[in-house]
Amino acid sequence: MKFFIWLLAITLISINCIAQPSNKDIFYLYLIGDAGEPTVSNAPYKKIIQSQLAQNPGVSSAAVYLGDNVYPRGLADEDDKLRSEGEEILRSQIDNVKGVNNIYFVPGNHDWKRGRVDGLEVLSNQATFIDSLNNAAIQFLPQGGCPGPVEVALSDQLVLVIIDSQWWLHPWDKPSGEESDCEFKSSADVIAGLEEILRRNEGKQIVVAAHHPLYTYGEHGGTSRLKENIFPLTDVSKSLYVPLPILGSIYPLYRKIFGSIQDISHPAYREFRTSVESVLKNYPGTIFAAGHEHSLQYISKDSVHHVVSGSGSKHTYVKQKGYSKFAKDQLGFARVAIQANNQVRIEYYTEANAIAAYQVSFEMAHPAGIDQTPTSENGTVTKNASNQYAASAKKMKWLGENYRDVWAEKIEVPVFDFQNENGELKILKQGGGQQTLSLRLEDPKGWQFTLRSIEKFPEKAIPEAFRETFAKDLVQDQISASHPYAAIVIPSLADAAGIYHTNPKVVWLPDDPRLGNYRKTFANRLMLYEERPDGKAKGMDFFGNADDIESTFKVIDKLAKDNDNQVDQRFVLRSRLFDLWIGDWDRHDDQWRWAEFDKKKGKLYRPIPRDRDQAFFVNEGRIPKMFSKRWALPKLQGFDYELDWPAGFMFNARYFDRSFLTGLSEQDWVDVADSLTNALTDEAIENAIHQWPKAIFDLHGEEVVKKLKARRANLKNYALDHYRFLAREVTIVGSDKHERFEIEYLPNGSVKVEVFKTSKEGEKEKKLYERIFKEDETQEVRLQGLDGHDNFVFTGDNKTSIKVRVIGGKGEDHLTSDAREKPIVYDKTGGLMVEAGSRIHDRRSDNKMVNEYNRREFKYNLLAPLIFGNYNVDDGIFLGGGFLSTTHGFRKDPFKTRHLFLGSYAINTSSFNFNYKAEFTHLVGKWNGEIDLDVKSPNFVNNFFGLGNESVFDKNIDENPAIDVDNAIDYYRLRFKQWSLDLRLTRKIGAYGFFKIGPTLQLVELEHPSKDRFVKDFEATLPEPILEDYKYFTGLSYSWGIDNRNNKIFTTRGLYFEQTSQWMNEFNSTSINAGDFGFHTASLAFYQSFRFPARLTFATRVSGGITRGDYQIYQSQILDGRTEVRGFRKTRFYGDSKLVFNNEIRFKLGEIHSYIMPANVGMLGFFDIGRVWYKDSTGIDPTSTTGKSNVWHKGFGGGFWFTPYNLAIVSLTAGHSVEGTLAYFRLGFLF
Repeated sequence: MKFFIWLLAITLISINCIAQPSNKDIFYLYLIGDAGEPTVSNAPYKKIIQSQLAQNPGVSSAAVYLGDNVYPRGLADEDDKLRSEGEEILRSQIDNVKGVNNIYFVPGNHDWKRGRVDGLEVLSNQATFIDSLNNAAIQFLPQGGCPGPVEVALSDQLVLVIIDSQWWLHPWDKPSGEESDCEFKSSADVIAGLEEILRRNEGKQIVVAAHHPLYTYGEHGGTSRLKENIFPLTDVSKSLYVPLPILGSIYPLYRKIFGSIQDISHPAYREFRTSVESVLKNYPGTIFAAGHEHSLQYISKDSVHHVVSGSGSKHTYVKQKGYSKFAKDQLGFARVAIQANNQVRIEYYTEANAIAAYQVSFEMAHPAGIDQTPTSENGTVTKNASNQYAASAKKMKWLGENYRDVWAEKIEVPVFDFQNENGELKILKQGGGQQTLSLRLEDPKGWQFTLRSIEKFPEKAIPEAFRETFAKDLVQDQISASHPYAAIVIPSLADAAGIYHTNPKVVWLPDDPRLGNYRKTFANRLMLYEERPDGKAKGMDFFGNADDIESTFKVIDKLAKDNDNQVDQRFVLRSRLFDLWIGDWDRHDDQWRWAEFDKKKGKLYRPIPRDRDQAFFVNEGRIPKMFSKRWALPKLQGFDYELDWPAGFMFNARYFDRSFLTGLSEQDWVDVADSLTNALTDEAIENAIHQWPKAIFDLHGEEVVKKLKARRANLKNYALDHYRFLAREVTIVGSDKHERFEIEYLPNGSVKVEVFKTSKEGEKEKKLYERIFKEDETQEVRLQGLDGHDNFVFTGDNKTSIKVRVIGGKGEDHLTSDAREKPIVYDKTGGLMVEAGSRIHDRRSDNKMVNEYNRREFKYNLLAPLIFGNYNVDDGIFLGGGFLSTTHGFRKDPFKTRHLFLGSYAINTSSFNFNYKAEFTHLVGKWNGEIDLDVKSPNFVNNFFGLGNESVFDKNIDENPAIDVDNAIDYYRLRFKQWSLDLRLTRKIGAYGFFKIGPTLQLVELEHPSKDRFVKDFEATLPEPILEDYKYFTGLSYSWGIDNRNNKIFTTRGLYFEQTSQWMNEFNSTSINAGDFGFHTASLAFYQSFRFPARLTFATRVSGGITRGDYQIYQSQILDGRTEVRGFRKTRFYGDSKLVFNNEIRFKLGEIHSYIMPANVGMLGFFDIGRVWYKDSTGIDPTSTTGKSNVWHKGFGGGFWFTPYNLAIVSLTAGHSVEGTLAYFRLGFLF
């Protein structure tokens, strides 16, 4: 009996053991950061990793290099002497983890060239090199300088999410915004994407990898050793033990409190941390892995595991404190081990020690339960698109009738079923549309589909400052200008036109448990269900039965890599004219996919339009029509019987058109337009529009038909208008292969361009491009060689006004010319050989950006109206207006020319101001040009109380019976006319510096007052009159400075310095005092805040000046009560020199969540102190009783400020001094 009991017990135990998951390791994830030093090839931990992999051959594995993969400035260009060393560093890192299944390189700040201007280009060098290894197991992520997040399923239980944290901190060029190639185009998109990935993978172990840690207790976290505070020079050289106990603490203290942008204390870094942490804390058990800090740390906070592994090739001081559980300043790495029983271990290994220096274990988080209650809906339902667009007659007058009735009309639609003809659809992910909710689906055959909400949610497309205001409701209301069912009639029209299309259907998405985590967001919505152009398209006639489908950005890349790949430009044009015809204005790069067809050599590409949400978009109502003007948003002209400006309507495709419509002549455009017009018959139009449900057709169907017919009749004219707009400037892009560009100047002023594919020996193989550019159509042709050995051959002894630019690109290029005209040639010195005797404008240089190709360089010129207003206590209210004109040109960033005209009138004093400012980018070489014309006439008013630091303002002067004035201040008024003209050459110095120099001219006349004024009494003391005497001055001025303010309007960090000097000479004068004088000023301002967004900002400014020589009173150094020492009157003290200190504390009180005008609101306090110095001909200050003034003028006060929509600052302050209290209203802060 006992035997059977023991047998039963053993059996039960065995069954229980079998049922328990094994605790064996099934996946290793190696985390190594900052391994970019050359010494990484000898990393002591290499043997540990190799040994671990050898001892566990059945365990899958991957390695992640956490940024700073190449020191000190990323992977250099191919022709740079540091390139080979950088490549070897990367190869060593790959070799160090040889044996893992996959390797991922994550970018760090050093890989972005330490955040320099050309960081994006250097980053692409590393990505390109990794790709060139042609090993799918080794990847650089995210690609293209995108921020991520990128999701990588390492196993069924482990998901890696990669973010480029330097993208957040990089202040220069980076892919962002609507036209970005990236899936996630803003920081808000990144956070939303991260949230979606984590939500979708609940129940799995998630490792989020980035370069910058969210928490650290090393140098970047403000932690320093005592030695660094006492002997700071040991950071430069280990032997420099020079004690500097106070000075040594300045830099560590700065990093702890203020920090560079690479330190956690910096507001931009804090914003990154706060944003990411707001997501992670909702997903306990998530691992956040980073490098950056050259140490090993384990930090636990809010159930999130923070792994810092940044000592891959160097190590620095770190301290265990705060949330830290482990900290070591030794070379090493971290490893995440996943066990079969859902246990997770984080281990740290240092130097060559095979035993973990620290480890922590935990169990994977369990997913939240999902409601599995099935839907009861099937068959069909009757629904409407939306109920929120009903409007009164008055509202429709201002905002338009639009398609409000269509949105409200109920129609019968089928209930969506996840089962299709190929089996059950599975949800891949949520889409990232700006205004729609969408899901990406896939059937068992691998074909993909999308479900996209008909209702729009435009909040993400609205600037953040406007999202909780009337603007949100206004934009939402204008969704009614889009036809909710436009997309379902497009396939028939597209078939008639002979272009590709999807086949959307309107469906009702019920409350289906198969929605899983997306059920709450997507259930019970009217949706468009359609094919997603992706992957193979065989069997899909509407996609041309293509061999493959690619994105716009992949096509651009493939065109660059191989000149056998070509775009069917006539097909592109047909598709774009179709867009124009149906009024679909939103056709940016990402709104297209491309059908790829195999040729004998290379590929042929034709565009597939997607997301036809904006077809038939109308512009009605007074307000929308105003905003569709040329100076505002001409793309919103709307679907009407006629189109005013086709080029403006095509705005969103401005880069697309200039990339894929470069080879067609005017006759090609006419032929395609005629062909399309003939194909779009009345029958085709009427049959298509009748596919709407009858109730929908009855509302607007007949009107849409009539508009389509009217637009068809004018299609050729619209096409020619857009052709001429595009023909003004054309860029012809080569490839990374070899090409021969032949340019012939023809007798009629035209220019013929042909491009041929060539062999390595330079022999022509086939023609790739041909077009004749006409002088009355084209201003400029740009030939962009890209890579490869390219030849540029110019012929023709004829003149033309068409500029031809040659940008050689990488590779060894050659140019020969016997033409009369000179092409403008760009390349690196030695990168393009010019045949002897060839005439060129030589722009070759050692600047690495000289060969840059920017397909998004084009910008529309602008002419826009302006309004202006201001107030001060002396002049009262200023009202005025003007206009702004901006033009653009080749490599003229941010513009070619900008002209600003402003005029204003002061009601109280009848003063008139006129100002004209002009800027010209690269007017002479790298020097920009500026014109500044300022006219103050006829009665511009300043105050004048006399020369000296203690001049008197007698507030009771109006009570003196001998003085005839209405108010005391009137006695001190100084009216004058002034014209000033400054012509300057300007140049940037580095990233933040500037320098300006040029001639200056002044014409000034002081008005002779008809009433009692102080200046009349003052004139009586002078040897000759100064009133009613025009003074002419000419001279030279220069200024230089530094400006690294984080925001020019709402500055919270940075400094601004400017020093200006003028040397002036009076001419055309008989004055005995006429002569030379010098006028010099300087100003230095500091701004500091301690968090992001800033709540408390300290601002300090010191400024001053000196005037020397024979100068007039209005050329004195003037201490101004409005702009310097508040509490005093405008232009209060006049002297030879001055010095002013301004101190402000700006504190954000909170936010006003106003529907009309939301704003941040704050208060400020200030203390100003300043004075002037003056000596008369006897060497004394006549305003001082002692002849030498020691008085400092003080003003203090405070007030409130607010930032409406966070677009501008309005401040209202009061300043108090010994002379009283004055109020100030201004746009912006004082400084």
